[in-house]
Amino acid sequence: MSAAVHRDWSGLPEDLMLIVMRALAIPDLLRAGAVCVSWRAASADVRRIQFPITDASPCLLYTCAADADDTATVYSVSTGALFKVRLPPSAAPFRSRHVVGSGHGWVVTADDAPRFQALNPLTGAQVDLPPVKGLDDVNIFSADQARLQRPGEIWRYIYLAYLSCSPANGSACAILLVHQCSGYLYFTHVGDDRWTKITTQNTSLQLDICFHSAVYNQNDGLFYVLSFNSSVFALDLSGPSPTTVRTVFTGREEVVLEWLGYKHGPRGNIILTPWGDILQVWRSKRRYMLNTLIFNIPESFIDDILLCKVDIHEKRLVRISGEDLRGHALFLCFNASMCLSTKDFPGLKPNCAYVTNGSWRQVFITKFGSQEVGIWNFETKILESLGKVQSDHPWLDWPSPIWITPSLS
Repeated sequence: MSAAVHRDWSGLPEDLMLIVMRALAIPDLLRAGAVCVSWRAASADVRRIQFPITDASPCLLYTCAADADDTATVYSVSTGALFKVRLPPSAAPFRSRHVVGSGHGWVVTADDAPRFQALNPLTGAQVDLPPVKGLDDVNIFSADQARLQRPGEIWRYIYLAYLSCSPANGSACAILLVHQCSGYLYFTHVGDDRWTKITTQNTSLQLDICFHSAVYNQNDGLFYVLSFNSSVFALDLSGPSPTTVRTVFTGREEVVLEWLGYKHGPRGNIILTPWGDILQVWRSKRRYMLNTLIFNIPESFIDDILLCKVDIHEKRLVRISGEDLRGHALFLCFNASMCLSTKDFPGLKPNCAYVTNGSWRQVFITKFGSQEVGIWNFETKILESLGKVQSDHPWLDWPSPIWITPSLS
């Protein structure tokens, strides 16, 4: 009986090894780089091509018509680099998902199962979140589903999800779920089997109002939530029971409406700046009727964006200009809003806002209509193009494009 032949895979010719590496998806490429020194070197060479991101600035995550359903495009607005990522066969196709939030390199998605999942689009890692059947709001909209002729689907559009840290950190990661219509808030931790509803019994938070957005503060470990009337609340979700730490600011809806000229349905984002200010960004829309195959609905486009600072000491909102961003750029969408220094990322434009759609109604509409993605110039009040990428690698309307900060963790 002949002796077994032991192949030394580290001795593959370099050109052959590169061919093999180029055929691997990013998760397999990372694993291959851990085999041996020669594979690590080949993996690093291919990674520079397949993952050409050289800084930690936000990227636009979206799908292209020319790609398969399991493939997403990642575009860096800072460097202009673009690459494709392919989800593993075990994952639901990216094009079948609705993105409800992002943070720390992960996105939170909702699909037809129905279920929520946290997904790292670069590594393919997935974390199942508690089932939606524990959410009261899924049943609340059953009548509307029939009226809109989209049974079993509208629930996906109405939630926003916010992460305290990477889901790879396990139970240390808290997820806040915001229902944009009912005023309900839920939270969970990675590994929990249910969503906990935040109620007037376990907090002092007023819950008969609609919430527009939230953000997590790494410095104090609190979630800051923005309501429709510009009020700001702070929540501590680190333990099994939520607590309202404080009402940070009590606002008045008519102030924002007056500043925007009483335009229709402004949507708000809350932002924490590196210098310690709390900003509110309110978008107003101009509306047009869009005729679809199912029903007639209004299509909306950004008409104006209002910048405000919360003056904690004077207990009022203060209007500010783009110049007050101190050379920083804002990123606005379903994700946790970001404020980044353009000195750290010279490819970004200072004192402006990088935006995608931020309203669940608009996302519901744009499954049939158009996406609004670009750079808002606060001085000219014009939404500028992201550049050549829009013509060379155009995005589909679904799922809605979103900002992520790519991470291999």
